[in-house]
Amino acid sequence: MRLMGVEAMRELDRRAVVEHGLDVVSLMEVAGASLAREAAEMRRQAGRAGHALVLAGAGNNGGDGLAAARHLRARGVPVRVLLWGDPERMELVPRRNLDLLRPAAVPVLMHPALAETAELIHAAGVVLDCLFGTGFHGVPRAPLPDVIAAANASGAPILSADIPSGLSGDLGLGPAGPCIRASRTLCMGAVKAGLFAEPGRSYAGTVLLEPLGLPEAAWHGLPVIHGLTEEVAASLLPLRRPVGHKGTYGTVLVLAGSVGMAGAPALCAEGALRSGCGLCRVAHPDRMSDSVAMHLAEATLRPLPTAEDGTLAEAAGDHLPSLLAGVDAVVAGPGLGRSPGVRRTLEGLLGTFAGPMVLDADGLNVLDLALVRSASGKLVLTPHPGEAARLLGLSVGDVQGDRLAAVRRLAAEGRCVAVLKGPGTLVGTPEGTVACNPTGNDGMGTGGTGDVLAGIIGGLLAQGLEPVAAASAGVYLHGLAGDLAAVAQGRRALLARDVLAHVPPAFRQMLGAGA
Repeated sequence: MRLMGVEAMRELDRRAVVEHGLDVVSLMEVAGASLAREAAEMRRQAGRAGHALVLAGAGNNGGDGLAAARHLRARGVPVRVLLWGDPERMELVPRRNLDLLRPAAVPVLMHPALAETAELIHAAGVVLDCLFGTGFHGVPRAPLPDVIAAANASGAPILSADIPSGLSGDLGLGPAGPCIRASRTLCMGAVKAGLFAEPGRSYAGTVLLEPLGLPEAAWHGLPVIHGLTEEVAASLLPLRRPVGHKGTYGTVLVLAGSVGMAGAPALCAEGALRSGCGLCRVAHPDRMSDSVAMHLAEATLRPLPTAEDGTLAEAAGDHLPSLLAGVDAVVAGPGLGRSPGVRRTLEGLLGTFAGPMVLDADGLNVLDLALVRSASGKLVLTPHPGEAARLLGLSVGDVQGDRLAAVRRLAAEGRCVAVLKGPGTLVGTPEGTVACNPTGNDGMGTGGTGDVLAGIIGGLLAQGLEPVAAASAGVYLHGLAGDLAAVAQGRRALLARDVLAHVPPAFRQMLGAGA
């Protein structure tokens, strides 16, 4: 699925009209007809006899709503329009659609009183939200916050045109003020990136697309974000062989843990094994061998020298040649700590291992992007926003304020695949492509879930997937397992172990009998 940010969407619209000769009048007519068709169906499904109510602003988004009102009237659906804005200042095409409502006998109320607005919204069979478009930013001016609140509280199904009013079309940005909570959102031309992941996903409801017939050539060179879908993620997963055995599906080395952090290597190793890999070795400080062994039955343990602080001693790096023999992929970092011994061991690992590797948690905290660039093998970095901020020399607010730019910088400067975790986890490549993951929920914001993800990606790497495929399929699978766990147990009490327990049903949902 191709997703577009606000500026890219503006350029796509411009190209369609200026360079490819599409007519703005025709585009708005198609948009209005599609909105009318969807609104009529929502009203029917809801079993509500009330009128269709169009809440319109004076811009092109409002123009789409005015065209929809005319098409609803032609369908025999009773319709009313509430308009906020000065008709004399409307652009030509929206104003044309306003003028066409009079001969169509569609009532239009200009700047209605709040009490009348609330009454009409409450009685509506369906509400069409056409107040603001994708370019809106800031806080709606009075009385529109009260109008939005009345619509959200009405119980009527709400169809948003292109984007819920009050929401940004850019990825990861929540509304600055009141925002429509739509039942469905019908995007025009392209799905807006801000609707694909949280926080926008919660406002958008079911997202639909009206492609408008935009020519394929108009997309060329635009910064598209790829929205991961279940079909795409499933297509990336490695095939299983009927005659396969534990040596067929790859060996993962997990370098993780320190005294008091036995859960990290256990969760990471089980994540790798649950991904379908054949074997997993866990290298850890030898003073924690008993506690690691209590958590793991299926993995083999490789104790390493321990420093006084319970982390890896500097001598641990001397064991790398034997640790890496026969290993197909490495996951390094969960629970390691940040001691000199950890840094020396990881530096040796980067310079020695030519296969694919996942760097997570303390694997990111003790290294920098210059060292990442020098790695012998292909890397996948899996930072949360704090770790990404340290690597980039930014604040967490800077990273979260433009997650798209942050993941692109990480991937480009690290010459790696970067996985920026959080709502709408992003997967970036050195070439600048970015994929956005829609699965996952706030219940996964708990200790250990990142260790599980790192293990899953490492396990997929060991099975032969390229880094971008392993990262993309891994984040989708991990988030889906969390979503299934939340359905079964609720989000509030979710644990990393619950995510692990739902990896098998996540595979079954994605692959069916092929799981």
